[in-house]
Amino acid sequence: MLKRYRVGRAWLAGAASVAILAACLGGGGETPATQVFKGGHVVTMDAQRTVAQAVAVRGGKIIAVGSDADMARYIDSQTEVIDLQGKTLLPGFIDAHIHPVLGATRLGQCSMDGETLAAAEIVTRLQACLAADPGAAGEWFEAVNVNPAGLVMTSADLDQVSTTRPMFVAGIDGHTAWANSLALQMVGVMAATPDPAGGVIVRDAQGQPTGALVDAAQGLVSSAIPEIPLAQHVVKSRQALDLARSKGLTSVQDAWASERAMDVYDALEKDGTLKMRVRANLMADVADDEAQYARLKEQRARFAQHKLVKADGVKVFSDGVIEYPTQTAAMLTPYLDTNGQPTNNYGGRYFEQDVMERYLTRLDKEGFRVNVHSIGNFTTRTILDAFEKVRVANGNQAIAHQISHLEIIHPDDIPRFAPANVLANLQMFWALPDVYTLDALKPFIDPQAHRYIYPAGSLKAAGATIVGGSDWPVDSMPGEPMLNTPLRAIYMGVTRTNPIPDEHFGEVLYAEERVDRDTMIAAYTIHGAKALGMDKEVGSIEVGKYADFVIFDEDVTQVDIHRLMFDVEVAATVLGGEYVYQRSTAATGASLRNRMSQPGNGGKDSNKGWHVVRSHAFCGPDHHHGEQLH
Repeated sequence: MLKRYRVGRAWLAGAASVAILAACLGGGGETPATQVFKGGHVVTMDAQRTVAQAVAVRGGKIIAVGSDADMARYIDSQTEVIDLQGKTLLPGFIDAHIHPVLGATRLGQCSMDGETLAAAEIVTRLQACLAADPGAAGEWFEAVNVNPAGLVMTSADLDQVSTTRPMFVAGIDGHTAWANSLALQMVGVMAATPDPAGGVIVRDAQGQPTGALVDAAQGLVSSAIPEIPLAQHVVKSRQALDLARSKGLTSVQDAWASERAMDVYDALEKDGTLKMRVRANLMADVADDEAQYARLKEQRARFAQHKLVKADGVKVFSDGVIEYPTQTAAMLTPYLDTNGQPTNNYGGRYFEQDVMERYLTRLDKEGFRVNVHSIGNFTTRTILDAFEKVRVANGNQAIAHQISHLEIIHPDDIPRFAPANVLANLQMFWALPDVYTLDALKPFIDPQAHRYIYPAGSLKAAGATIVGGSDWPVDSMPGEPMLNTPLRAIYMGVTRTNPIPDEHFGEVLYAEERVDRDTMIAAYTIHGAKALGMDKEVGSIEVGKYADFVIFDEDVTQVDIHRLMFDVEVAATVLGGEYVYQRSTAATGASLRNRMSQPGNGGKDSNKGWHVVRSHAFCGPDHHHGEQLH
């Protein structure tokens, strides 16, 4: 527990202690700090990677960094002095790809927790959820976090759960969903219904819908589900942001922000409970359309004066996901069938190249940061082509655009990121050998392409800037609704090793693509700040920047790397000098290592090996409740 001192306010010690401390440190004529954090291991993440002891704060911003002795001139009787007692203080973590408001709707819903389940097992769990929430005939029933990798499920399976309530069951990846027969009937999805742009209605040999929906096709059903009231959405979002703060996050980039999401942020900021810096990537289609440009600029202007929220980014998607059987990520070579033979499927092509180039050029000219979803190596190549043309057309190197996910990159395209000033927004928590990277992928794509899966090491060697994001709520496990944390992503980026007692335990996913710990910490601090266009304000502990910190009991830059995955927890999170999260010393909770092995969690004692449960990119064109997920 940290010790705080200030005259007139008994934190953990009385006024006498404050007087002694002030007398010892004295004053030096400087304008006093409102706070001084002293006696710590301060990892600044500045360009020189300076390590200090103490930080002085005034008005929520850093005014000095140095030794304990250096801080004496900033302390008077009104200064709050926080004794870190040797704890490590880092810049507050930044998640550059997350969906806080959208993910909030999944909290408390019937969840499959991303576990690898057969259709029959899912039906059994859904029946249990329905028994607990019987509802009325015609009332929509939703379930979430289904693991789609290798799963074949149909409306006939879901009809076993209910034929009187329309059902929508969402995959954990945001790109796949299933509906029962009643839901398909209610929205009019039938054999004659055409596939929507950017989506697929999965059909049987007779052309009848099977109930499985991919990418934009999900919206044919989900758009009919009534939206929850705004007040309820605000409450759920507050819970989601509480989770984020408990993981050390002080800034986030909402990677697909709908108008509803912006209304939620507006409400949270106005009632004083947001307590998070938010940069929104506004949801948008790839369309060179004046009405869309006007809408985006209007939304940006709406938040121009907000203290914590800015709407100065735009998010678009270029393809889908890569795992079997969905396979909508766009590839340079065709997917392989179950016998290893080439098919006619190259994945989704969700845009026209000339339209994309005009679109990105206009957004760049208007001053928007652009974040493009790309999983496959075809779309990554074509998006780099487009960004290079943007630079030629506008000559603007000030705005750093980004490509997210980047699961497979052709090696010829890796050196192109740095010259084009395109950030590599990676979800490195996924860079391990598991069902997603091996079982549902490796047999189905060109082996040479698979070698460059999440190629962080190659990107770093080529001078690319790597930024980190979780894509929450993609990852889940029972009892751990926010599994993909900065610390665990750091572990994966450094080791690329499966630490889970499952069928791939101890395996490494291309050791040559590992990166060092400093690169991964930077991805969630100073480089994450670049993705948000905030590297002059946050991301490092330097004079003039906001006093956004995350505090740990031990030095996360040196502690055994495996402990970042399993044991190390955030002690406190500070936003602008204000404590927005403090771990309870009375109930710190079981470590992930212990929770994994609990019966029912698919742990070592379970008949199903526990694994990291997610798919790639909670960002498919879902149109859920009128929103698209990218």
